[in-house]
Amino acid sequence: MKRLFFTLTAFFLVVASPVAIGAGTQLTWERSQMQQVEIDPLLADQVSEVNLIGRNQTLQFTPQNLNSSGRQVFQVLIPTSFDLGIYEVRAIMNDGSVKNLSAIRVVEYQSQSYSPLTDTKTVATLSITLFTLIAAWGLSGELARKNNDEFEDDKSTLDSTDGGDVGRTAQENRSQRKGLISSTYLDQQRSVLSITTNRFSPLISRLIADGGYLQYSLGSLVLLFPISGALLGALAFQDIQGLGFISTPSFAISMAIIGLAVFDASAGFMAAIVFGLCALTSQRFGNVYDIRTFLGLAILWTSASFIANATRGLRTSRRDSDNWERLTDVVFGSLVSGWAVRSLVIALDGLAHLRLPLAAHATKIGVITGCLIASRYLIEGYVNNKNRNYLAYLSPQDVNRQGSYFRLVSWFTKAFLFLFFVVSFLGVSWQIWAALFIVMFPTVTKVIRDKFPSSPLLFQIIPVGVPAMVVMTLVGRNFSEYINGLDLNPDSASKTIFVLASLPGFALGILKLFGQSAKDGDVRWYMRERMKIYYRVGGVLFFFSYIGLTVGFLG
Repeated sequence: MKRLFFTLTAFFLVVASPVAIGAGTQLTWERSQMQQVEIDPLLADQVSEVNLIGRNQTLQFTPQNLNSSGRQVFQVLIPTSFDLGIYEVRAIMNDGSVKNLSAIRVVEYQSQSYSPLTDTKTVATLSITLFTLIAAWGLSGELARKNNDEFEDDKSTLDSTDGGDVGRTAQENRSQRKGLISSTYLDQQRSVLSITTNRFSPLISRLIADGGYLQYSLGSLVLLFPISGALLGALAFQDIQGLGFISTPSFAISMAIIGLAVFDASAGFMAAIVFGLCALTSQRFGNVYDIRTFLGLAILWTSASFIANATRGLRTSRRDSDNWERLTDVVFGSLVSGWAVRSLVIALDGLAHLRLPLAAHATKIGVITGCLIASRYLIEGYVNNKNRNYLAYLSPQDVNRQGSYFRLVSWFTKAFLFLFFVVSFLGVSWQIWAALFIVMFPTVTKVIRDKFPSSPLLFQIIPVGVPAMVVMTLVGRNFSEYINGLDLNPDSASKTIFVLASLPGFALGILKLFGQSAKDGDVRWYMRERMKIYYRVGGVLFFFSYIGLTVGFLG
């Protein structure tokens, strides 16, 4: 327990230091708009003129009357032809000295700015979605077809097949590789890299393993997926040229990247890498909002298949489950994935603090992604039935365990990114620290969870899967309605809802620590043979309840 205490202490100290950076701001002004600055009256008496200077251009502000707070107002109209980029607002003092007042990013006129903190409904929607998914994934390890061991979250596998001797047999038997352009070398590299890279990065390991099922039919042609992703990333950046800031590309390009990533996550990853390099070399990362928007796009383009697999295992054959279970995988996994992707699209506005054009297509993107995920479930099942051993070799079950150092780095990275994104919605406040603790505590305590006593009764009554998501969504909805019924300003309401939305999942996660397994030889109550009919009928009822909650309240 001392080790846990010191780890948590170091964790919060290290993560706290860069938060102020994530909260930084830079003014964004649009062309064709009248803009203004306000100067304190004590300083205004010493100002001779105020200019907008940069990129070999200068605009002079016009003095206006004092505003209601007694501050001197200076205004300037940004011309339509004004060059996009970074500028400085400089005050020329009466004594000839110069004072820089603020940095300005001039962008193309597009849409109104957006303040997520005052949009309580959207914050509530995204908060409930986020914490419901995080908690459900943590509670439903068996639904992702993973082994129930201490380090199950570090497995790069997409199925429950052992990739040991049977996988090596598949490599040696050429007749088991049906690819159009079969490659023993490519097979070997995907298998080895999936195993070895997990030691320092489970994410990279999963990216490598994700497209293994395509190699069965396509062979070396599977490399066209990441190559196509890279080309689409360049096209996506070309699509936002002229805006002067990081924005979302068109619906067609975005959907093409997400669609490719559904079938091979490395395609979305390559699109994000190329897009980011183009933005970096073009000096488009002008402020912290640009960085957040880019990272949000990278997650949107890459994570659809990971979301599906974390919800219901992508790769399951008839040997692993019956038709009812596989149907549940396809329907529920596709629904949750589409819902999550839709929420990611909506969240981009809050990261950019702008009304981005892609948000208008959020529902359409979610529906199409859900349908594509369903097709991937079917393809994975077909390939796994045709050649189980081959896939076991390409996506091994037994991978190198993540080292303690890299595990600690992973925790810090997850926490930093969580804060970096949340600050954009809520600012720096005690609520984001409370939410960080709630999110990271179950993750950190997993390293010592075997020291907690386990109650088989508690294991049986803790809801998992669809029931867990229904419970958490319903509780989050009630919390939201209660807060909205109070006389709170939007800022306070949004922050309060964000914290309350995390509590149901936190409570279930704590209970999970004390209800880790059933009695020896037993399974969850609804998996017993005599309970099968109740399990299926109840599952249908919970499923439609979940649809009602997501479409009716969160839609």
